[in-house]
Amino acid sequence: MATAACDEGQQATAQASTGGTMIDCSLNGAGGFGRDCTMELVEQDGADFVIVRHPDGAFRRFELGVPGRGLITAAGAQQAEVTPRGGYIEVRVSSDRYHLPVAE
Repeated sequence: MATAACDEGQQATAQASTGGTMIDCSLNGAGGFGRDCTMELVEQDGADFVIVRHPDGAFRRFELGVPGRGLITAAGAQQAEVTPRGGYIEVRVSSDRYHLPVAE
C-alpha cells in the first residue's frame, strides 16, 4: 500500500509540474515504453487537441474528433497511425509511439 501511495504522490507531483498527465511513450524507435511523456487536452478555435510533450521539450499535437478518423496529426506531414488496445490507444508517428487513455 505504501508503494502505491508513493507512486500516486509522484504522479500527482509530475502532473502539477508539467501541466499534464504522465503517459507511456517509446521515442526514437526505442523497444520498450516508459512513463516519460505528458499529455494535456486543450481546446482551440472550437476544436479539441491533445498535446504530447517529450522529456527533451519536443512535442506533438493531435486533433481529436475528426469525422471518420477520430485522431489525426494536427501539424506536420507525418500522419498518426492509431491502434485500439485494451483501455487505451497506441498512437504511432514515425518512430515515436504513445499510449493515450480512452475517454469513457
